[in-house]
Amino acid sequence: MWVKKVLKSFRYALEGLKYTVVTQRNMRIHLVVALAVLLVSLYLPLQKMEVLILFVAITLVLFAELINTAIEAVVDMVTSEYHPLAKIAKDVSAGATLLTAGLAVIVGISVFYPYLDQFMQGLLVAAPTKPRIVLAAVIAFDFFFTLMIKAIFHRVGKNHWEPSMITSLSFCIATLIVAITWNLLITLLVYTLTTFVLGMRFRVDGNRQSILFGSLIGIVVAIVGFQFL
Repeated sequence: MWVKKVLKSFRYALEGLKYTVVTQRNMRIHLVVALAVLLVSLYLPLQKMEVLILFVAITLVLFAELINTAIEAVVDMVTSEYHPLAKIAKDVSAGATLLTAGLAVIVGISVFYPYLDQFMQGLLVAAPTKPRIVLAAVIAFDFFFTLMIKAIFHRVGKNHWEPSMITSLSFCIATLIVAITWNLLITLLVYTLTTFVLGMRFRVDGNRQSILFGSLIGIVVAIVGFQFL
């Protein structure tokens, strides 16, 4: 009899996990990042303690997202109208998830940084420094190329696909900085800054397709331009 109860409890727990993955976008993002981290950890010669720390950090983030989902469900069950206490409950639970995600980022950087920095230094080859005028030409090309793409999509009536000029230039410049310095710490700092730019653009303009498309254009133009100009 107790075996049935245990199996039912296990099934209910799996249903809760499945519900969270299916309905919560943040949970899916956490899972994708967790899988990426685990794949990288298989490639790198990590110590046993480092792997355990990564597992703990990943589990904490997923646990916090599960609790956040449960609190949101309870609040929605109690009231469907706006209430300041309901807002506080949801905001606090979201804040707990943000804290654990921040902790996981710090843990990941602390564990992976020595290995990835050594890997990047190994890939670094002595290449001639690009003249400043060439870098300026890449940025100018990105501007006009993004402008042309915007005009094309506007002409065909696909306004929601018009690439964002701000994110295109931001990621183009950021990628050029990374290509010039080829330093892991600078890479992390630069792309952290561009992530803030993305967040601000998401708040100001809800058209994520345009914002992400612009970012992609900026990265591609910078990589191609740095290699072939």
